Amino acid sequence: MILWGVLMNEEKYQNVDGLMEAFQQFARMNWRKTTIWGLKPSEVRMLVSLKLGKEREGKKGQTVSEISKFLKVTSPTVTQMLNSLIAQGYVVRTSDAQDRRVSEITLTEKGEHLAEMAVTKSRNTFKGMIDYMGKEQTDTLMELLNGVYVYFEELNDQPNES
Repeated sequence: MILWGVLMNEEKYQNVDGLMEAFQQFARMNWRKTTIWGLKPSEVRMLVSLKLGKEREGKKGQTVSEISKFLKVTSPTVTQMLNSLIAQGYVVRTSDAQDRRVSEITLTEKGEHLAEMAVTKSRNTFKGMIDYMGKEQTDTLMELLNGVYVYFEELNDQPNES
């Protein structure tokens, strides 16, 4: 009986290497590393975040902490990206009239245009994936990926074991 349990466990985990390889394929792909329109992918994500935040919350701009929370990166990381985007004319930073310590980040016309292009490109890419895989497989994939995300979030919330 114990041998059967061991065999079942081995069978259960026989896909571990294949699963690891499947995830590593995404890490090796260039789609996350290449620059788009002269910007890093992280900078494009920030522009899109500002655009979607504007649409989602009806606010013209967002604070660094709001952007940080949405993108799940630290405030210093956001500030570094913002400085680059400000220098290139995609966003502006204005101080809050009531609290000068708070800055509001808004898209310029140039930033709004690029964010719209990025959203359109992204939606078209995922529409292509739906066409390629079919709606049923895409729905299953979406459900599975959301489950994987929850798993890794729970894993990150556990204390590190050394």
